Amino acid sequence: MRRTLLICWGVAAGTVMAATIEAAPVEAISQTVLIGVIGPLTIPRGESTRDAAQFAVDRINAQGLRIGDKDVRLKLFLADDKNDLNLAVINARAAVAAGVVGVVGHLTTDASIAAAKIYNEAGVPQLSPTAAGREFTQLGYSTVFQLLGHSEYTAQYLAETAIKVLRAKRIMLIDNDTLLGKALARGFLTAVSRQGGQIVESEKINAKSSDFNAAIAKVTSSGADLVFFAGVAPQTNAFAARLRQLGLQTRLLLAGGAINPLFPRKTEEYPEGTLVLVNGNPVEKVQNFKRLEQAYRERYTSPLIPQTWFAYDAVDMLVEAMKRAGATNPRLLSPILHQMKFNGLSGSISFAADGSLTAPPYTLYRAEQGSWKTLNTLP
Repeated sequence: MRRTLLICWGVAAGTVMAATIEAAPVEAISQTVLIGVIGPLTIPRGESTRDAAQFAVDRINAQGLRIGDKDVRLKLFLADDKNDLNLAVINARAAVAAGVVGVVGHLTTDASIAAAKIYNEAGVPQLSPTAAGREFTQLGYSTVFQLLGHSEYTAQYLAETAIKVLRAKRIMLIDNDTLLGKALARGFLTAVSRQGGQIVESEKINAKSSDFNAAIAKVTSSGADLVFFAGVAPQTNAFAARLRQLGLQTRLLLAGGAINPLFPRKTEEYPEGTLVLVNGNPVEKVQNFKRLEQAYRERYTSPLIPQTWFAYDAVDMLVEAMKRAGATNPRLLSPILHQMKFNGLSGSISFAADGSLTAPPYTLYRAEQGSWKTLNTLP
């Protein structure tokens, strides 16, 4: 009996060992790699980021991806932080625990900063297609990357637009009391003053508020011929609608976060003559735009806006960094991203030492006959 048991055990052990030997090569050459997409995924801008990342992942998986000696399949790690700072931190920890190689997100500067320390400690690159606050790249973290121009660039170009393009004499300044809104307002005020312009009134409107009464009263009493609202849609849409309801003809200048979901095809609530300065090149200059637009719209209903291309490029850059590293260890990727000069759908991408985008392009659009028309490009 003892001899029989040993033989049976030996056969069983041999079977297990054989299975292990046969399976080992498969495990060695096949790997699923997670890329995090974190933000408020149920609002249009969050949906656009998610779908753009999936659009890129599907293309790469269909083409086939090999990193080092392994065939790799990409998969998204999705988390909805509802643009809440506490949820941003919780979801960042969950993404790191899940083993993501990089994160595309978060939506706002506030949420991106809240999560940045967690990614930095884990060595996980954080590429944001939307967080434009200068504070984000002043954290001193080597894992932070901005795929759009930061607020100092934006404020300077907005001021030039107000003074040189619109010839505004009396400007009212409104911000939404977020990190980005306040940074844009400070930079705009400084740049306007430097160019000889006049800020006649200012106001803060909480980013979650729809009470515009105090701000509109100041627009009226100040005699402002231009309002710059450093806010984001849909709040800016609602503000514009309120101006229109009251019959106020004061011109409106906006930053890129204010673009509406149907940009650039429809202006929706924005009145004729509204100007918006948007990060990135004009949509008509995006390589193969018509073909890509058709393919995207066949699959997704989310907005196809400039940040869509930034998010798409973020995935491509993470994959290129893995290829160059020959590995999927996230700690190896940030140094490569810092050295990279990448030609993406959004244009040429390279980063300064702090992770901010070098030589960021901007496009100025004007509302004309219900759609957004390209006015000029900057710089």
